[in-house]
Amino acid sequence: MKKAITLIALLFVGSALAQISAKTEYIGNSKFYDAVADTNTGNGSAMIYAVNAMVPLSMQAPKEEDPYQRPTAWGISLSGKFVQMDNHNFPIGKELPSEVMNLGATAIHIRPLKERWSMLMAVGAGSYLPKSQFSAIHIGENVVANGALVFVWHWKTNLEIGGGVALNNSFGFPMVFPAFYFKYKGGFSDKFTIDVNLLDGGKVAFGYDYHQNLSLNLVANIGGYAAYLRRHEEKEMFSSQTFFVSLQPEFKLGKHVAIPVAFGGSFIRSGRYRERTLAAMFQSEAKNEDGTARSSVFLPALYFAAGVTIK
Repeated sequence: MKKAITLIALLFVGSALAQISAKTEYIGNSKFYDAVADTNTGNGSAMIYAVNAMVPLSMQAPKEEDPYQRPTAWGISLSGKFVQMDNHNFPIGKELPSEVMNLGATAIHIRPLKERWSMLMAVGAGSYLPKSQFSAIHIGENVVANGALVFVWHWKTNLEIGGGVALNNSFGFPMVFPAFYFKYKGGFSDKFTIDVNLLDGGKVAFGYDYHQNLSLNLVANIGGYAAYLRRHEEKEMFSSQTFFVSLQPEFKLGKHVAIPVAFGGSFIRSGRYRERTLAAMFQSEAKNEDGTARSSVFLPALYFAAGVTIK
């Protein structure tokens, strides 16, 4: 929804369909590089609180002889993210929001087709607010409808790829974008695991199962958040893309509860205003002498996170 090419990853299969997770992230203070002024202007830190719930409405178990264990299911995905930014020393007119709240609800349907194929359908809506007040939700201002239709090819039992179309009205009118799907989960030596997915951005994790109740993971995670607002009497969008790399121990309490804790660095945390037009999505903020684009970002900072997942 924030990019011309939409990354879709509806990873709702088997028992993973029913899941609740909550996570708190802290990004330490660092200076902000203004790409237009080509200098550091201001500094800031951030706290990110996120809650996600995947609730099955109905599910038909996969056939025993199906090597890919593909269920037929209907479900609802609910998500909420609240970002509180502590910013300082920004020039007048270039201040970043102090709060951002993103809310979303999506209806999901998944079903097997032929021997190696599945179909994923999703339709929903999200609200992208520059403040933490539900009264600020206004259709036509900060509410976006979205949907997707993706066909998935099960290459192997642990590798799925696919593509299709995604639809949203981020620019005030319906638009269709390409949608891509990728999921891989494997490992070796019964202890080492590799997990790659594109759920709400992207994640690559290399893990070691130290004990049945403890695993150690090296995780690279791409995410972000946005706010639709008005500046200078014009409709604009504030967006931030994030890239974290962390060492993440995960403690498992029984079969259904996991507690991940992360320590690492925030290497990308951008912050940019742009007009809510298709042309503006492809315009760079500024360019270097050699013609390459540069972007406004916070410099690298410490990153900590903790959460809980219930299946």
